[in-house]
Amino acid sequence: MKPTPAVVAQAPSQSISVGDVYYTLFRHKWKIVICSFLGLVGSAVAYLTYKPEFFSEAKLFVRYVVTEGRASGPTADAANTKSPDMRGETIMQSEEQIIRSMDLAKRVAEAVGPEKILAKEGGGKDANAAAVIISRGLTVYARGSIIQIAFQHPDFEIVQPALRELVDNYLKMHVEIHRA
Repeated sequence: MKPTPAVVAQAPSQSISVGDVYYTLFRHKWKIVICSFLGLVGSAVAYLTYKPEFFSEAKLFVRYVVTEGRASGPTADAANTKSPDMRGETIMQSEEQIIRSMDLAKRVAEAVGPEKILAKEGGGKDANAAAVIISRGLTVYARGSIIQIAFQHPDFEIVQPALRELVDNYLKMHVEIHRA
C-alpha cells in the first residue's frame, strides 16, 4: 500500500491585496465622490466668506514704586520703596483699566480717523462707533510688570497706526492721571 500524503490546511492570508482595495473603492465609489465634492464646496465657501483679522502687538513695561504711601515713577529712592501689595497687582489692574477705557479708545479713534476705522466695518464718521470698534478689537493682558496689548482689525493699514496711537495716548493719559 502506498502511503497517502497528509493534507495540510492553509490558513487564510491576513494581508490586504490590491484586489481588495479595488473592490472597496469601486463598491463605495459614490460615497467617496460625494464626500470629496462636499469637502471641496465647503472649503470654497470658507475661503470666500472668511475675513481675516490682522493684528499687531505691543508690550509695555510699567515700573512703579511706592514711597511713603504714594506711587511715583522711576526716580524714587530705593531705600524708601514699599510695595502696595505682594506683586503690585492693584497697580497693574489700574493700568489695564486705563488702557481699556473708552476715553482712550475715543482719543485713538479721533487721532486715526473714524472714517478709516469704520471703512471695513460698514462705513461712517461717528467717533463713538469707531471707539467701540477699537475697544472690541483690543486685548490687554498684564503679567508682572509687563502689559501686553494686541489690537485686531480687518484692515491691515489701520492696525499698526491705531496701536501706536493707543500706546502714545496711554502714556499721556498715564501721566495726566498719576501726576494730578
